[in-house]
Amino acid sequence: MRICFFAIGFLSISLFAGAQDYQFSQFYAIPLYYNPAFAGANLNSRAVVAYRSQWAGLKGWKGWAGSFDWYLKNSSSGIGLYFSNNFLSQLGYSQNSGMFQYAYRAKWKRDIRVSFGIGLGFNHYSWNPGLGLMGDQLSKDPEPVQSEDPLANSGGLSAGMFDMQIGILFYSRTWWAALSGLHPHSPTYTLANENSLEPRINLSGGYRFELKKPVDYKGQEIPVSLTPAVLIRSQGNSSQLDLGLYYHNPPFVLGAWYRGIPVPVTRLKVLNQDATTLLTGIKQNNLTIGYSYDIPLNRVTGIFMGSHEITFTYEFKTNHLSLKSKSRQRGLPCPTF
Repeated sequence: MRICFFAIGFLSISLFAGAQDYQFSQFYAIPLYYNPAFAGANLNSRAVVAYRSQWAGLKGWKGWAGSFDWYLKNSSSGIGLYFSNNFLSQLGYSQNSGMFQYAYRAKWKRDIRVSFGIGLGFNHYSWNPGLGLMGDQLSKDPEPVQSEDPLANSGGLSAGMFDMQIGILFYSRTWWAALSGLHPHSPTYTLANENSLEPRINLSGGYRFELKKPVDYKGQEIPVSLTPAVLIRSQGNSSQLDLGLYYHNPPFVLGAWYRGIPVPVTRLKVLNQDATTLLTGIKQNNLTIGYSYDIPLNRVTGIFMGSHEITFTYEFKTNHLSLKSKSRQRGLPCPTF
């Protein structure tokens, strides 16, 4: 029972103490969720679906995201669409968001491309206390079928707001660096009380080391590579560092990520560690499938347990990417997980 009170209290604080974004571990599988400059940067049209079950021990957050983007060769541009939903059944809370994105791609130097992106969209929040667990349902044994709390019968609350994002991306054949700003106007909405969606900054980058280039039965090179990558996120009073490493030996990919701050940043000299993520994936022809599992590193690991995530990516080969043009045009070197 104490664990239940702790869990509901923690989730309530996460919901109402300050609005922050839902996060995915395989963020390179759904790059439009983090930076609009990635729209069309893959040069092929691409559809992505991702699902995440967070804090399995608490039956906590569950969320999904879907996106589609394509490259417009004649205008050196990319456009993208994404939608996402995350919900918390313990509190009867859900969030829906959608975004239209546009990115312009240009050649900066001989081997470097740059992409500028902007996104415009919406966020919609809803909270129905009657669908969640109220305090009297936890304090009584056995738990009542229906809560007697007046708030549980007050009906649902909902709110919506306009949202935007901006971003920039630099990349070559072997490296990339990206910076984005989400919710730069700090939009507000009222759901039980007034909340503000705090601006968020994402800084990411990495380098792909090609270890060898064996040739398949068709005579095509299939490079084996090792790719270290980093993602730095900052939103409100929360900052987070993600360090990762991918090993790609087609058609398989293995990877590992550390999420947290590896050095003490508070007066209490306590490490702000979140989780270690292990991932695996396979890419066969146009389809890529990835799975990852988060292992919590905090003191309540036994309560939260881990988080599961699975992603599906399908690339639609475009006619303008002929063998001749593909050698001149540069797609992204970053992982797809």
